[in-house]
Amino acid sequence: MTNPPSTVPTTRLLVLLNAVLWLLFGIITAAGVHPSFREPSLLRWAMAASAFLAASTLVAFAGLLKRRSRFGYLLTVVLLAVMILASLFDDFGLADLLFVLVSLLPLALLLKDRSWYVRPSLDGQQGQPGA
Repeated sequence: MTNPPSTVPTTRLLVLLNAVLWLLFGIITAAGVHPSFREPSLLRWAMAASAFLAASTLVAFAGLLKRRSRFGYLLTVVLLAVMILASLFDDFGLADLLFVLVSLLPLALLLKDRSWYVRPSLDGQQGQPGA
């Protein structure tokens, strides 16, 4: 399989969209606009920092997926699954549903295209720069 499946770029885009949502959540939380974190407290700053960490991690993992990294594939699958589970064990509302869907779509595509990420390419290189 030398050419990536058509869903590979879509998967990376969805992972990056997830990162943007986490970045926005972090900004909203840090600014004190989020209704649950209006008061300046340690919890507010911890949530904002966690959101920024999630966003930067997702961007890094999207880069690893672009290079067709097996390790990046595994890390991304695990991170998305953990994000979905964490959302399900919280007070579940509309925002949580959106986060779950934005995490579930790339996870499903990653699992669908598993063989593309874990199988070495025919030319001996691990990554495909144009993928």
